[in-house]
Formats: sequence, structure tokens, C-alpha cells
Amino acid sequence: MTRILRIILTFCALLGITDLPIYAQDGLGIPAVINYTKSDYRGGSQTWGISQDTQKRMYFANNDGLLTFDGSHWQLFPLPNNTIIRSLAISPAGRIYVGGQDEIGFFSPSQDGTLTYTSLKDKVPQQYHKFADIWNIALVDNNVYFQTDDRIFEYNEKSIQVHEARSKWTFLGRGAGKIYAADNIGGLMELNGGQWTPVKEGNKLAGILIAGMLSMGKDSIYIITRTKGIYLLNNGSITPHQSGNGLGNYYINSAAKISNAEFVIATSSAGCQVININNNTRTSYSGETGLQNNNVISVYLDANHNLWTGLNSGISYITRNSPIRYLNIAKSNNVSGYSVRIHDNNIYVATSNGLYYSPLTDPNNFTGDNFSLVKNTGHFEAWNLAVVNGQLLLGNDNGAYVVQGNVTRPISTGAGSWVFLPTSTVLPAEDIIVGTYFGLKRLHYENNTFTDLGKIQGTTDSYRFLTTDNNGDIWASHPYRGIYRFNLAQDKKTYNCHLYTIHHGLPSTINNFVFKIRNQVIFATTQGLYEFDHNTNRFIPSGFLSAVFKGLKVRYLTEDKDSDIWFCTEKGMGVVHFTSAGSTNNYAVTYFPELDKELLPGFDNIYPYNKENIFIGSVRGVIRLDYKKYTSGRPAVTVLLGQVKAIGKKDSVMAGSFLQTIPGTGPAMTYLPGGYNSLHIEYSSPAYEFQQNIEYSYQLEGYRDEWSGWDTRSEKDFSNLPDGKYTFKVKARDNQQNESAVVSYSFTIAAPWYKSFWAIAGYICIFAGLSYFLYRQHRKKLASLQQKHEEELKRQAYIHHLEKEKNEKEIIRMQNEKLAQEVLLKKKELANTSMHLMEKEDTIIKIKEKVDRLKTEADNDDIKSITDLIKDTEKLNANWDQFAARFDELNDGFLNKLRKKYPQLTNSDLKVCSYIKLNLSNKEMAQILNISVRGVEVSRYRIRKKIGLQTSESLSSFLNQI
Repeated sequence: MTRILRIILTFCALLGITDLPIYAQDGLGIPAVINYTKSDYRGGSQTWGISQDTQKRMYFANNDGLLTFDGSHWQLFPLPNNTIIRSLAISPAGRIYVGGQDEIGFFSPSQDGTLTYTSLKDKVPQQYHKFADIWNIALVDNNVYFQTDDRIFEYNEKSIQVHEARSKWTFLGRGAGKIYAADNIGGLMELNGGQWTPVKEGNKLAGILIAGMLSMGKDSIYIITRTKGIYLLNNGSITPHQSGNGLGNYYINSAAKISNAEFVIATSSAGCQVININNNTRTSYSGETGLQNNNVISVYLDANHNLWTGLNSGISYITRNSPIRYLNIAKSNNVSGYSVRIHDNNIYVATSNGLYYSPLTDPNNFTGDNFSLVKNTGHFEAWNLAVVNGQLLLGNDNGAYVVQGNVTRPISTGAGSWVFLPTSTVLPAEDIIVGTYFGLKRLHYENNTFTDLGKIQGTTDSYRFLTTDNNGDIWASHPYRGIYRFNLAQDKKTYNCHLYTIHHGLPSTINNFVFKIRNQVIFATTQGLYEFDHNTNRFIPSGFLSAVFKGLKVRYLTEDKDSDIWFCTEKGMGVVHFTSAGSTNNYAVTYFPELDKELLPGFDNIYPYNKENIFIGSVRGVIRLDYKKYTSGRPAVTVLLGQVKAIGKKDSVMAGSFLQTIPGTGPAMTYLPGGYNSLHIEYSSPAYEFQQNIEYSYQLEGYRDEWSGWDTRSEKDFSNLPDGKYTFKVKARDNQQNESAVVSYSFTIAAPWYKSFWAIAGYICIFAGLSYFLYRQHRKKLASLQQKHEEELKRQAYIHHLEKEKNEKEIIRMQNEKLAQEVLLKKKELANTSMHLMEKEDTIIKIKEKVDRLKTEADNDDIKSITDLIKDTEKLNANWDQFAARFDELNDGFLNKLRKKYPQLTNSDLKVCSYIKLNLSNKEMAQILNISVRGVEVSRYRIRKKIGLQTSESLSSFLNQI
């Protein structure tokens, strides 16, 4: 026991001797951290240095080159040899000095705003051209100093002087307007008259690595070492400082000044530490508070007093100066915050994991963020906190409790409790109505003690919102059933209930909430605020702040001590601030869009303790809003014109992102060829902390004179612009309607080549030539038409002639056909005549035979005369030759041709052939020849033999061909 006591005493003594710092937050809550990953900025993992120009544009020394960021757009500018940039510094003239392996120089904006690199390596003496990384860069007056391990380059705008190390340069920095460097053996040195001289007592730092040097106050320079704590340099004396106590466990990469009382260090394993040298307190920012990782390589305080950190992987932005902070309640366990109250110098937070509290070290200036779970409240969702009769009441998932310090005393258990409603405004209130999961309960207050009087009999439902009107009626809202109106009995043991729905004037039965604002019961609905009209027993739209809430879905209303109205709607969270007390007309509305994704719709809660401390329930616990700082401490809104890109056959950057950094007048007019008439213009406001609050409006003079509507987009595209002069103007505003100055950029789109003077002259020449050509062509065409006309006339005449000949031939053909018909007719007549003659001859022969018989019998003169007549007739019948001659005339000498060709044919054969030619049938020929049909066939056969006709050939066809 004695040994244990001795150890405790020794430990306490050591604590007193070492004077270890106290870890605390700089104000209640931790700031939001905005993280940027490699995929966001598209650069290397590590960032070695950070700086900011006068336009608030950020610059980062990155593994892949120089990164720039304007709030919306990242750009990367690599070194010519693509080496790592480990340091940077910005001069008052706007030059960004950088260094890499075997490369030093600066980036600066060209006349068109493009950031271009100028190498200074050609000014380095030839024997020093090869060197390793540039670890630090410092500026004093007009000189720039670049530090490597073995030399320091001093650039004076004209030439570079080289300062070689005695052993090894380990640090270069600026303090109190002077340049200091650390040599591994010589310790801390100062540049005087171009020569490095040891600082008095500088050898104390020999072999100690320095991470940063900060001027704190008029004569004090704080030297932050990497592993040996912090030293104070004052009037040449170097002494350890207590603010560095306990830092030996950290490896410090860099440091930055915050104020004369505070600075921040970047560690390799514990994130960032903000050290206050006055009260020896520290604030830690690490992975637990939002950083991507704890290995911080570089740190920088920007113009808005927020911290940029370059991490081993990524970049994080700590909104340290933000009026919005987050209470780190359950630390490793994210909880939702449902209610907040400050009571007896403690802050209490009802969460989804129980009730937490934290002591307030200074009730007038809230600090501290060390929350602990109140005993006996874990594992129960804590819904509501209310101060009733000077005591803090808790409603949770198990019932109602009185909270006393870090413990609770149950009042009523078994039924979850939502809300507490005193029945009297005169304190202390004797009766308190409790809205529970299963109806209403009644608490009685007497002798400083709350007693549960049990359930009030009536309609059972879950009542989370309760308030009373001036008539003593109790109003309750249910998000899914409507609005209840209760009338308590005289003994307060029972109540009558009436349910109001869409049939009673409400715009909807669901999503209705009841609140009491300015001593008036207000109903928040899906279509704005409503009131209850007792005369009609219906709900009517409220005239209270109708211009703000009309048509909006309102979820939450509360009133602060100054009668300002805090609200949550579908548009987000905001406040109606009345410029004069008691007024409902003179007001301003402020929204907080950065909190929209943090709220708890349906469980919204706002606790306006005072203007500096507004507590808002969040999915991440509780948000603390300093409304006074939010509305008054915000820097002026500015807007930066970014890259302007002309789009044609090939994209062309006509203006870079750095036009406004050029000293003197603005950019000259930019001229674009006619083919580049589509533009992409980028712009942004360097309000890194409130980027989601910024809206932009633009105007393009020469195209459309009116300003566009406000929009959060930070770029604009124009396409197919006609030729002419244009001026693009853009402005920004925040959610408090504060507008920036207008930034403009002028450019001219040249007329396309087809509108130029030479093009017009060419058009005239072409028109004249074309006219002459058309004239010539017209004349040629007329001549051609005339020639074609004449040729057509000749063709028509020739066709007429041909038609005439054709007609004549047709006439001749018809005449020939007629003659042929006549010949055929004659042939038929001839054939008939021949037939008749043959018949006649046959008859005469028969008559002659009979006459000859008569003649032998009697010699008579009459018979003799008859015989003479018959002989005369035979003579007449003997004219076959005449028939044949006539037949040949009609048939082109048919019989003569046949006789000549076939002399073996007899007259009888010729007769048969002539009859065949006349198309007589065998029967007809038999009658004419006075022979049988068989005889005709024999005659035909005999003729075929004589002329040598084949069996397959037709005799008629053969004869018709002769």
C-alpha cells in the first residue's frame, strides 16, 4: 500500500513538473472537415506545401506538380521534368515559386491568364545544375531563397548566388523579416550582408531537425522542431518552451501561425494540433474528427482563418473559423440528436443511444466537448428534454425521468414518453400532461417532486406534439392520422377527443404538426401554415408569415427569446429574423443550405439558447450554430473567372484561370476566328467553407442583355454565337443575398471567312463571272435550242416523209392485197369455169355418143347438123392451151415454169397441178377430170414421184412455192 501511494505521489509530482498541456476544443463542438481525394483533384497522393494568393485561390505543392483550386475547379501544372514539387511560395507580385529535383523556377499568369512556367535553372552556375529536392522556399524583400540539402540558391531577379552548406542544410525559413537556416553541425544561422552567421546560442539546435519557424508577437520567434519540442528565440537567446512539452512522441512535419497566441503543427501520426501558448491548451484534429488520415505533411491557415492540410494521401480542409460546429457526442458511435438543453452549467443531448451530458467550463463562452452517458439512460432512445419548474425532465423509450447532474430518477416507466406540457403558465405548474406512446399521462408537482398520477382516460394514440390554446384546449398532432383536440375533464382524469382530417379544411390528413408561436396555436401542414377557426370549426390558411411558408411543407417551428422563428421546411432549415420587436412584416429570411443533409426530417429539433449557440438535431449528433457570427462575420463574396475555352474544330483555351491575378488593367479584348463560336466558361467563388451556399448569375452582352437566374452551377456553355463583340459578366451571392462585384471578360468573334472583305469581293467577282458565264451559257443554250429546233423540224419532216412513204407503201400493200384478192377471185372463177367446161364437155361427149348411135341407125340431115354442132362445140372445148395461158398469166407463169423444170409431166399432170394450185379438193378435181377420187390420188402420187418429192413434204406447199 505504501509503495502504491509513493508511485501516485511521484506521478503527481511529475505532472506538476512537466506542466503537460490540457487538450480541449477551441469552442464547443468540432468544425466540419471537407475532404478532397486524388479522384477529386486528379493529382499525386502527397501534398508538401500550401499557399494562397490575393484572390484567395489555393495552390498546392504536389507529387505530380502544382495544383490550383478556386472552390469549384482543380487544375494541375506539372514541372517540365515532371518531378515532385516539395515547396512553394507566392510573391507579392503573384509569382508562384516552386522547386523540384534539378529544377527551380516560378509559375505566373500570361497576358491571357494562362499559368505558365519560367525556369530559373539557366541562371544557376553550371557546376550546380544537378541538385536534389528543394525542401523550403522563403521570400524576403525582392530575394527568393531555395533550400536543398547541400546548398541554398539566392535569386535576386537577375542572377542566382549559391550558398553551400557547412555540413548539410536541414531548414530554411523566415522569422521577423529575416532569413534563417539550420546547418546540421553549425546549428541555427542568420543571413547578414550575404553571409551566413551563427545565431547566438544557435548551436543549441545543432543536429536538431526544424519543422517550422513562426514569429509570434513583436520579438518572439517560435522554433518548432520535428522531434525535440518547441524553442523560443528571443533577442538571440534560444530556450525550450513549455508549449512543446509532450510533443516528443510526435514527428512534426510543418507548422503554421494562426495568431500571436496560437499556431498549428502537422504531425505524421496524430493529425494536426492547435497549440495555445497563453493557456497551454491544445486542440486536436485527426481521423476521429474527420481527417482522411493522421499523417499530415503540410498545413496552412487561409485568409478566412480556416486550415488546409496536405496529407500523406489527400487534402483536407478544416473549417476552424466556421460558425457551424458538430458536437462530438458518442465519438466512436454515431448517434442522432433528438433534443438539447443547457441546465445547471451542463449541456445535455438526448440521442438515439441515450442521454449524454458535458460540463460547460465557461457558461458565457462555451468550451469543452467531453460528453459522457448519463447513468441509467443507455440503450433507451431519448426523445425529449424539457425544463419544467426549474427541473430537467427526460422523455425516453422507457418513460419519464428527472435529470440531476449525471444521474436520472424515474417518474413514470413502462410507456415511452414523447413530450411534457404544463397545464399552467404560472410557475410552478402543478400538473404536467405527458404525451406517451399510448395516450396521455398526468404528472403532479408538489414539494419540489414530480409524481405520476397515471394515465388519463381517453382515446389511445401516440401523441408526440402537444400544445394548449388560450381556451385551455389541448391540441395534438399525429403525422399519419390528423390533428386531435382534447377537452380535459374538471378532475383531469378523462378527456374528450375530436379528430380533424382533410374533411375539416386541412390540405392533407398526414404530415401535420402543431406548435405554439407568439402565443398562438399554429398548424404546420403540407401547404404552409394553418389556423383553427372556432366559428366554423374548420382550419383556414394562416396569414402569419404567409409570404415565407405559403405552399411549403412545414415540419418544424420554434421561437427564440428575441421572437425570431426557426423552422424546417422542404426547402431546408432557416430563420425568420424580425428587424423590429413585435413586428410581423419587417423581417429577413436566412436559410442554411449547408445543413440540409444533416437534419432529421420528422424528428426536427432546434434549441435556440442564444444567438451564439443554436443547437440543431442532426443525423451526426448535434450541430452548434453561431448565428451571430454566421450573419456578421462572413467575408465579402467574391467571384473568380476561370478558364474560357473556345470550341471549334479543335478546342482552344482563349483565357486561363488567372486573369484577375495580372497587375494593372484587365485583360485585353480577345479575338476569335469565325469557326470558334461555341464557348465554355468557368467561374467560381473561393468561399471554400460555404461553397454550397453560393449561387451565380451571368450576362452575355451582345447576345442577351438580361441577367440569368441564380444557379449553383459554376460553368456555362454558349453555342453557335454569331460574329460580333461580346462581354461576359458574372456575379455571385451567398444565402444571405450578399452579392459580389461583377467580373467581366470581353471577346470578339470574327466574322467567318465567308463574311470578310475579300470574301465579299470574291463574291462580287464570282457573281460577275457567274453572270457572264450564265449569259454565255444562255446564248449557247439558245443556239443549241435553235439548232435542236431546226434538227427537230428536219426530223419531223423526215418522219413525215417516212410516214408518207409508209402510207404509200401501205396503200400499195392494200392495193396488192386487193389485187391478190381479185386474182384469187379470178382463179376461183377460172376454176369454176373450168369445172363447168369440163361438165359441159362430158355432157357433150355423152350427147355425141348417143347422136352417133342415132346416126348409124338413120341417116338424117337433122342428125348430121346436130353432129356438126357437137364438133363445133368440141373445137371450143379444145381450147386448153388458151386456159393454160390464161392460168399462167394469173399465176406468174406457173405451168410454163413447171413444164421447164419437170418436162416429164403430161398435160393431165399439169391440169392436176393447176387444180391443186387453185386449192381444189380431190373430189372437186375428180368431178372436173371425170375420174374417181382414187384416180385423183393416183395422179397426185404419180406427180410426187415425177418431181421427186419426199413423203414428209406437202405437194400443195411445194406447188405454191413455184
